[in-house]
Amino acid sequence: MVTDKLYDEYADEKYSEFTSKLTKNHDLPYRGVRIPVLRKIAKELDSFPYEIKWHEDVLLRGFYIASRKVPFSEMKAMITSHLEDLQTWDEVDTLAASIKPKKAELDEIYAFFFSLLEDERTMPRRLGIVALMSLRKLYPDKRTELLDAIAAADSDEYYISMAVAWALSSFYIDDRTTEAWFDKISPETRKRAEQKIRDSRRC
Repeated sequence: MVTDKLYDEYADEKYSEFTSKLTKNHDLPYRGVRIPVLRKIAKELDSFPYEIKWHEDVLLRGFYIASRKVPFSEMKAMITSHLEDLQTWDEVDTLAASIKPKKAELDEIYAFFFSLLEDERTMPRRLGIVALMSLRKLYPDKRTELLDAIAAADSDEYYISMAVAWALSSFYIDDRTTEAWFDKISPETRKRAEQKIRDSRRC
C-alpha cells in the first residue's frame, strides 16, 4: 500500500525541488508535502500499512510513531525498526523533536537514546545526539554524563559532527561551563559549535 493518495492534494513541485536539494535523500523521490501537513496526516492514522516509496513517507512514519499514545517500550520497538530507513538530517531531527516523554518513562527513554550514541551508522547516532540534546533539560543530574558521551560520539562524518556541534552549543547557551568540553571534540566540530553560538547571539 502506498501513500500517493494521501499526498495528492498537498504535493508542491517547487517545494519538492527545494527540499530535495536541501536534504538530499538519494534513494527516494520527493512529493513536496510540507512538515505541518505530514504531522496532521500522521495524527489521523490508526495504523501505518504503507511501504516507503517517498522521502515524505519516512517523515510521516516518524511522526506517526512519535504521536502514538503507547508505552515507550512499544514506541522504542517502532523507532528501532525505523532506524534503517533514516537517510537525511530532517528525517532524524523531526523525529527527535516529536518525542514527548512521560515522566515515568524518562529513564527508559534516556537509556535508549544514549545507546544510539555508539551506533556505527550515521543517522541513528545523529538521532541519539539530537534527541538527548532536545530532552537535556529533563535530565539535569545527567549533564556531565551527557556531555562526555556526546563529545565522545564526535566523528569526521559531517552529519554527526554537525549534531555534536549543535548539541554542545545548546548546552553552552544553557551554561557556559560547557566550553570545557569543546577541547574534547575535533577542531572542525569545535568551529561549527562556536559558529552556532555566534549565530544564536544574532537572533
